[in-house]
This record gives sequence, C-alpha cells and structure tokens, in this order.
Amino acid sequence: MAFGRTKNRRRQDTAQRTEVVKGAVRSHGPTVAKALGLAVATAALIWGSLELRSWALASPRFALESVTITGLQRASRSELLKLSGLTAGQNLWSLEPSALERAMLQHPWVQSVEVTRRFPRAVSVTVSEHAPAALAVLGDLYVLDEAGDPFKRVTPGDGLDLPLVTGVVREDYVADADKVRLRLREALEVARAYTRLLPGRTERLSEVRLGDAGLALVTATGQEVRLGAGDTEVKLERLARVRRELSARGLAAEIIHLDNRARPGWVAVKLSSGSVSERSGGSTR
Repeated sequence: MAFGRTKNRRRQDTAQRTEVVKGAVRSHGPTVAKALGLAVATAALIWGSLELRSWALASPRFALESVTITGLQRASRSELLKLSGLTAGQNLWSLEPSALERAMLQHPWVQSVEVTRRFPRAVSVTVSEHAPAALAVLGDLYVLDEAGDPFKRVTPGDGLDLPLVTGVVREDYVADADKVRLRLREALEVARAYTRLLPGRTERLSEVRLGDAGLALVTATGQEVRLGAGDTEVKLERLARVRRELSARGLAAEIIHLDNRARPGWVAVKLSSGSVSERSGGSTR
C-alpha cells in the first residue's frame, strides 16, 4: 500500500509541475514571443542596413558631380579642392564632412568652413575668411585679423595696404600670446578710431607703435603723433583741432605730442622747420 501511495504522490507532483509549466507559458509566452520577434526584426534591420549601405557606396547614383563654394575672397576654389581632395565621381556616402572641413581649415585665409552633402550628387561649402586689419612685425611680417590674431605670414601675392603695428617682440608673443594679443587688439582699436575720426587721406595712418609709455601713430607723410595711454578719442579730437590750426597758419608738424601726463590738455608740436610750439585749448604758445 505504501508503494501505491508513493506512486500516486509522484503522479500528483508531475501533474502539478505540468500545470506550473503551462501557467508560465500562458503568462510569459506572449512576452517571450515578442522578444523573439523583436530580435528577429532587429537582425533583419541590421542586415538590411548593411546591404543598403553596401549598395549606396557602390551605386553610381551618388557619384559627386558638383561642388559649390561660397564666401571666397582671398582663398581660391582650386586651393580648397586640392586641400580637401574632392574630385568628380567620389561617392557622397563615403565623404566625411568633418574631415573635409579640417582639411580646408589648413588654408591660412580660412577662419571657418562648413561642408554639407547635397544628395544625390553635390557638395556645398560655406567659407568664412579672416578679415585682415593690420600687419605686425613678429620676427617675420604677419597679417592680423580684427581680433588681433596673427593668422598668417605676409606673402608677396597678398597685396595688402594696411597699417603696420610695431613694438612687439616675437619672444614675448611665444611666452604669453594672450597678453600680447591684448596689446595688438588695443593698437587695432586705436587705428580704427583714427580712421573713423580723421577720415582724410592726407594723413593716412601708416604705423602704430606700441611702447612702454603708450601708443604713437605715424602717418603716410611721416608725421608722428604720440598719444601715450588712455583717452584715445579725446586725444584724436584734439589732434584734429591742432591740425586744422596748423593748416590755417600754413605750418606742418613733424611730431605732435598728446602724451603730456602732467598737463593732459596741453599739446606740444615740433614743426617741420625745427621750431617747437605748445598749445592749450585754442591758443598756441
């Protein structure tokens, strides 16, 4: 009898396990089926994507036919195409815009560049160039942009007619570029103020000298204007009045001092004849 009871218990245990398994299948079956379906769909999508990419990379439908470049002034189209390696027939899907941009940024005049693929057969390039503001002596002769950055060496083909900034030592720039860049930017600001307030061509600005005592300006005629430090616009307005007075008297100045710290309102003038004149307000002394 004991044997019969054991056998029945085994049948009951088996039946219970079967019910448990059936219950698990009923409750988790749909989730498992969804997971399997998703896995199959993902695999199919990956396979399809690989096949599609392989087809796109080999298809003549995406062969490069045209490159449009805008924003060029000093850099040339041929130079940028040579740097980038762009040629007709290249597959657009194989081109990496970021790599093309890095290549074109090697051109000294290019400040920024954006490359866009125009499917199916074109590439557009938008270029922003450095705006030359002055020349600077830093060992060699460099071109400064509006931010005071010396972005390239001057070459014979540049054809630039810009004020020259002097008084900066190359070693100082190498040691502390940010500090020197601030001084260069100051020189550019003074040059812009001079051009804005004194627009005449007769005393066109030729040079901005940076010194320990401040700034000095040299015109195309050789006249030297010693500004010193600070109050740039006030001093330039005073300079305009002095020049008008000298012109009215038929005189020419070799050096005009606007850097008198003890008497900021006074101006000393060394005339071209060698005589010296001082003035305060509207009177000449």
